[in-house]
Amino acid sequence: MTRTPEKAHDGARRLRNVRWESFCLAYTGDFRRNGAGAYRAAGYKPKTPEIAASAAERLLRNVDVQNRIAYLDDEALKIERLHARDAIRRLAAVATAKLSDYLDESGRIDPAKVADPALSAAVQEMTQEDTPFGVKVKIKLKDDMRALELLGLTEKAAPEVAQASVFIIET
Repeated sequence: MTRTPEKAHDGARRLRNVRWESFCLAYTGDFRRNGAGAYRAAGYKPKTPEIAASAAERLLRNVDVQNRIAYLDDEALKIERLHARDAIRRLAAVATAKLSDYLDESGRIDPAKVADPALSAAVQEMTQEDTPFGVKVKIKLKDDMRALELLGLTEKAAPEVAQASVFIIET
């Protein structure tokens, strides 16, 4: 009876061997590219560091382990790109925010607009206070120049030049 070779692991699913899976997770995570450290983190108990390095090298030659590591690296890169894209979007919202974005037709700060997810990224804080003359609403926007600086569109401003925009409108 001839045995058909098993199909190589595509990397998307967890490995059946729990220690191999743990090794892959450690190798792509906390022990980034440290085979001996990942080998020990996977639960193996080598007698010497040399044995750990040799055993990790042997595991890294395993096609299933290679595919799993490649998949985990690709997924981590996708997540990193997503976070970078989100950060750029939020910084752009801060850099382009203006007071009129938060006002209603009467020229008063509209709390619903402050809470709007598309606009809220630029708001550092909002307070409402009852006064004898009505409600005093105060919003503080994040530093737009700092956002531009973080986006790489301007030179770094001196600390004494940096300022926050504060708007107080009493109704």
